[in-house]
Amino acid sequence: MKKYLFLLIFFPSYLYSQVDSLKDLLNYYPLERGNYWEYKTISQQLPYPTDSSAYSVEVKGDTLLDNNKTYKILMFKGIYPTNYNYYNYERIDSLSGCIYRYKKDTSITNNEYKVDSLYAQSGDTINSSREGFTGQGYFLTICNSVASATILGIATQVKTFYELSFIGGEYRLAKGFGYYSSTYCEFNCWSTYMVYAKISGIEYGNKIITSVIKNKITPGSYKLYQNYPNPFNPNTNIIFEIPKAGDVTLKVFDLLGKTIAEYHVSFSNWGKHQIIFNGNNYPSGIYFYQLEYVGQAQARKMLLLK
Repeated sequence: MKKYLFLLIFFPSYLYSQVDSLKDLLNYYPLERGNYWEYKTISQQLPYPTDSSAYSVEVKGDTLLDNNKTYKILMFKGIYPTNYNYYNYERIDSLSGCIYRYKKDTSITNNEYKVDSLYAQSGDTINSSREGFTGQGYFLTICNSVASATILGIATQVKTFYELSFIGGEYRLAKGFGYYSSTYCEFNCWSTYMVYAKISGIEYGNKIITSVIKNKITPGSYKLYQNYPNPFNPNTNIIFEIPKAGDVTLKVFDLLGKTIAEYHVSFSNWGKHQIIFNGNNYPSGIYFYQLEYVGQAQARKMLLLK
């Protein structure tokens, strides 16, 4: 007579609830391939006039990086006043619900640092930072609230976080949309907010029409804009307007007033131009950049944050 051995396996209910909970919380940060967002940014540094800009973010796919972890490829692209693009690499840990960003730095464990936690609830403190650097665990983020809100015409839930990093500020994650808005202040204050999203093929809000919102430049204007992005690592765009064709000199200084970079460029037309500054060879810190044009000089501050 054959004997049968029956093995009963019990899966604790909390495991199922955690998986279901994370699946629901992933809606606060939808990183499926093809998802796309457009944002506007308003920047103010007194006594200078308010600057505006816009950029997009698109999930381009997945990639396996040299720490043997798979990340989502997020392409950031400038819409106006200048074109640029760079990439962030982020992943969501399936067990902890934490969001990690890749940074090629051997001082960081696994070349990544924590930027958020999807499990965070009102009153929770997270060892993370979106604008600062958390590889050494110096910065904290507090989940201030979870509340109902209407985002791009849709009723949903929004988590508000306050970041206690070198650059303090607030940011918000909207369920069904992801990173919705933020406000940070350091040497200047800048606010970013979502105006359009395409999630799983469904469109919300209104796309930015560059031909309408671009600032018109007329001969006679000379202006040095705040660099973008700021803070930056390692590249930043230094944008300026000149009233007619001519030569410009751009100098970058450290805090001691030492010139660390100098560019001499000749332009054959008036209008808006840019010079890209690369900070790979310099440490994190505050720098100044000065533009000289036909005897006039304007200067601004910028922050390199590695």
